[in-house]
Amino acid sequence: MSEPVADGAGRRARVRLRLGARSQLAGLDRRTLGFGDVVAQSVAVMAPCAAAATIPMLVSQSGGPLVWSVIGAAVLSALVAVTLGAFASRMAAPGALYTYVAKGLGSTSGLITAAAMVLGYGALGVLMLSQMSWYGLRLIGVDDPGPAQICVAATALAVLCAVLLIRGIRFSARVGLVVESVAVVVLLAVVVALLVRTSPHSSLSAMVAGPDRMTDLFSGVAIAVCGLVGFESAATLSVEARRPLRTVPRAMRVSLGIGVVVVVLATAAQAGNLSVLEAIAGLGSGDLGVLTRELGVGWVTPIVYIGVCASFLACMLASTTALTRTLLSLSREGVVPAPLGRTHPRYKTPVVGVVMSVALIAAVVVVSIFAGASANSVRGSMASAPAIAFLVAYALVCVAAPVFLYRTGELQPRIVVAAALGSVGIVAILVVFIVTNIGGVWWPGILAAVAWLVIAALGCVVLRVVRPELLARVGIHETPTRSEVWSGHLDTDDIAVVGPTR
Repeated sequence: MSEPVADGAGRRARVRLRLGARSQLAGLDRRTLGFGDVVAQSVAVMAPCAAAATIPMLVSQSGGPLVWSVIGAAVLSALVAVTLGAFASRMAAPGALYTYVAKGLGSTSGLITAAAMVLGYGALGVLMLSQMSWYGLRLIGVDDPGPAQICVAATALAVLCAVLLIRGIRFSARVGLVVESVAVVVLLAVVVALLVRTSPHSSLSAMVAGPDRMTDLFSGVAIAVCGLVGFESAATLSVEARRPLRTVPRAMRVSLGIGVVVVVLATAAQAGNLSVLEAIAGLGSGDLGVLTRELGVGWVTPIVYIGVCASFLACMLASTTALTRTLLSLSREGVVPAPLGRTHPRYKTPVVGVVMSVALIAAVVVVSIFAGASANSVRGSMASAPAIAFLVAYALVCVAAPVFLYRTGELQPRIVVAAALGSVGIVAILVVFIVTNIGGVWWPGILAAVAWLVIAALGCVVLRVVRPELLARVGIHETPTRSEVWSGHLDTDDIAVVGPTR
């Protein structure tokens, strides 16, 4: 197999491309996940139930118009999804966004994106584990849990998540699909019940009211975007998905659509009635007394707790899944320690990465609680950090897409327009988000995220000087193996390139 390339003098030469006996990403359960499993991954990371319970409350506090802020966030996210589809339809890579950026803007930008993804998925895992522990204790009757009780619950839930994740991607993905489906049904049932009970007091004009100032709209969109991030995580399962070049782009679009529908419905219900807004906001703050009063029944409280805990569990599983696939890709490139790239021989999951990731997430929760952090402070810090991380990654991908397509000779006007509008919008939203929240309860997470990204950028500069050959390996993706094209045998050259069996 050969391919024409241009040599240093501009003359065309032919280089022989050899297919290896094994993929650089060998060890994962390749081509086993169906479309529903991949969609469940993205929907779970988005956690639309948690977003529907908290985003309207936060947008309202910022002064932004509820419905228009969410619609603006949906349009901006759709632009990013179109841009991501240009990459996802051309390559399968567990590194997902950072691999895409590396192909377009180079390895340094790719590693900065990788740092953003690790921060985003890791902080999201911390948020989900802490909230799941707190809500779980309230579900069993512990209304005011102490630090020791929260830490014990967090440790037990972390062990459960690790077992589910190690057991296999198909198993954990389907567990996530079931529990997130339960959460969505519970939330929508609560919203419908509240609307029916309070419909005489609803106001259509209040529901569609526009902003008083454009700055209020920008601030509202900035917060609403945070409720839709995570739809791109389907790409981290591209190696394990069947027909990934078709499945992953569709999964991102469908999962984003599901998240938008759930959040818009809940937001529209809350925008038209203040009592509904207060009741749904109770889901985000843990105060379900107002919800019970609005519905007039007490038995709904444990059902709602089950739905909320289910959403947190699904998000914890999905965010850790995306984190471990990102670390596996970085490990195979030599950026992080090699053990993080090792997979279980039977279950074909990155077992070392799962154990270390879950252990670190649980450690952050335990240390934070014993340091005196409240549930609200942990929620604020761990919500702002992934928001900034994902926005940075999205902006870099939007810039990288036209460059990548230009190099491959596939540049399309619609991708250029979507990428340009998406990058400008994301950068504007990122600036507004930081400026409007730096003085609030989210400031620790904002400062931590900015510091993490600055350190990552400095580390890339050091690597470029000390280990330039390492940067050249960044951006691996799956390629056909010899056995998929013809019958071949592992030879010494293959061993030298691919490395020993993990």
